[in-house]
Amino acid sequence: MRALVFLPLLVASLGGSIAACLAVDDNSVSTGGFDESSTGDGPAGSVGVGGSGGGFNGGGGSSGGGGAGEFPGEPAPDPAAPPAQGPDAGTDAAAPEFTCEGLDSSKPVVLYLSADDSNSMGSPVHVRELLGQGIEPMAQEIRTYEFLNYYRIQYAAPPAGKLALFPELANTAVVNEFDFQIAVRSYDAVKPRRPMTVTFVLDTSGSMGGPGIERERAAVKAIAASLQEGDIVNAVTWNTSNNVVMAGHVVTGPNDPEVVYLANELTASGGTDLHSGLVKGYELAELNYGPGRLNRVVLISDGGANVGQTDADFIGQKSKDADKEGIYLVGVGTGPGGSYDDRLMDVVTDKGRGAYVYLDSIGEASRMFVDRFDETMEIAARGVQVELTMPWYFQMHKFYGEEYSENPEEVEPQHLAPSDAMIFNQVLKACDPAQIVATDTITVRARWKTPLTYLDQETEVTTTVGDLLAAQKAGLPKAKAIVAFAEALKSPTAQNLADAYALASAANVSGSDPELLEIVGLIQKHPQY
Repeated sequence: MRALVFLPLLVASLGGSIAACLAVDDNSVSTGGFDESSTGDGPAGSVGVGGSGGGFNGGGGSSGGGGAGEFPGEPAPDPAAPPAQGPDAGTDAAAPEFTCEGLDSSKPVVLYLSADDSNSMGSPVHVRELLGQGIEPMAQEIRTYEFLNYYRIQYAAPPAGKLALFPELANTAVVNEFDFQIAVRSYDAVKPRRPMTVTFVLDTSGSMGGPGIERERAAVKAIAASLQEGDIVNAVTWNTSNNVVMAGHVVTGPNDPEVVYLANELTASGGTDLHSGLVKGYELAELNYGPGRLNRVVLISDGGANVGQTDADFIGQKSKDADKEGIYLVGVGTGPGGSYDDRLMDVVTDKGRGAYVYLDSIGEASRMFVDRFDETMEIAARGVQVELTMPWYFQMHKFYGEEYSENPEEVEPQHLAPSDAMIFNQVLKACDPAQIVATDTITVRARWKTPLTYLDQETEVTTTVGDLLAAQKAGLPKAKAIVAFAEALKSPTAQNLADAYALASAANVSGSDPELLEIVGLIQKHPQY
């Protein structure tokens, strides 16, 4: 006879929700609860995981066959294709009302999940600038998973070379819905880091005048401050044409005078040939490529390419070719916010397999390229793929990542930086709460390759529904507040904004979390609040 677990509803989504945080080494399994396996009668069939994407398909939306097109006019995916969501759809599952009819209780649900690269973080900073100017962001500018990347959710770091898995589960006010989150935490950055070759591809077109060029100078100086003796710097400026201004320069240490001088001399004029600048930048990067080095192309631009060949597929192919050699593209958007269009930059950096950041101030350059330099530049785990196995009666109801599928071939693995975490935030729905058993198991498995040697690695954690609900949580309250903030920006009714405000306030138990305080302040600046 099946022992049913009693699932008390929460008065508030944060007040009594509980979750487990489990860190494991490679090839280890942590099992919670009883050894007893659940059995029971259930109709034959298989569970489906439909979903509908919301908003513009930015971030990594196209990399794994995810959602609708990267640019206006691109056709939507075949509705008959295997179920996979586009970027942070955050919408109710597209299937009809979810019931247990047709499900096979002997077959667990197995899903493969993808977040956008953990260091794609442009959307929330662009939004912050817009709200600071009293401008209401457009829904297509909001990529929820980038908010989860940008704002830090604290989890304990594993030993060097390892990944740690933290599943968390909580009741919601809806009897058959559960907040569920998986964090994949990397090890902290190793010091001293490996030598680096950085190639700046610097937009100096006329549209960069004003805040754009000032932020570009600040970004170059911030990266210069993080360089160490023996690092190599290349630089090409581009407007109507391109000009190599530094090639193979070996820096003397942090704040190398020649790199700082280069930054100070940047000026804006002329047209915009992004394609020409990228091609020349990759040529320089390949000329100075070093095995075992951190090889990065850093593209800094307002994203407004309007001269020359700017076809995203061609640029993406150049980035993909370079990716095979370990050269990744880091994109830096400079704004200003009111005129900034991040679609091209977002797609190029996604295909370039590197970070995408946005600078809304000179100070943000230091935050991203000094304080968070390793998160932005380095890789701890290559091609991370997350597999979730859960009881037959659960369905993915809402997913705030990039994509998920029952077919692993439909999901693009992503890189994970050091001192960082991939956050998979979602809502699960049970076909019938009476079917839930405390001892039923949930398994999370992560597979990845080592950054330089490409050795296959794997780790997993197995626990039970009951243990997850009974354990303390680490990051779920803050993550839910971040998700609520981003989703309210997509549909900015006064009620949605007020609900997001309440969640952010409640999650800040100590009252001292600067990021939650920032979110509360930004909500108050929204024109619809």
